[in-house]
Amino acid sequence: MMSRALLVVAALSACSDDPIDLTGAYEVQSHVGSSPCGNDTPVMNGGKFLVFHKETFIAEYFVYDECMDAEGTMCSSTGGLLSGLFEPIDNGWKGVASTSSGSGGRCILGYLETTAKLNGSRLVVESNRYSDDTDRPDAECTTEKAEELGDDMPCEEHEHIEAEKR
Repeated sequence: MMSRALLVVAALSACSDDPIDLTGAYEVQSHVGSSPCGNDTPVMNGGKFLVFHKETFIAEYFVYDECMDAEGTMCSSTGGLLSGLFEPIDNGWKGVASTSSGSGGRCILGYLETTAKLNGSRLVVESNRYSDDTDRPDAECTTEKAEELGDDMPCEEHEHIEAEKR
């Protein structure tokens, strides 16, 4: 049985002439999450700081690491390109990624949407991961189908982080 996995990262055009610069360290004030989505509880093993930086893949985008220090020397990556924030939005940036894998009628679709919004020195990061694991014809087991279904699929994981710029 052949298996395939596809990943598409949506890089959308800018909606502002002067996008927000998220670069820097932010001290985490609150970090909650749920899996499956619904009843958020405190995340105990997250970093004390979010350290944002720009990377380039065709265009510039933002990524962040969860760190134990503001200098960003003791960090764990949050996903790089897959969780990159490519699209400027009001007061911040947004990232969307769609995935698909499967063959022979079995299909797993995934959709991840993350926003990071900055209001003064207060940053809010919101992330939702949706997925659908079902029988589906191979022709419909595509990243395009995952993007089409988006947040209509069951929400598998939610994360909400509030932090202050250092």
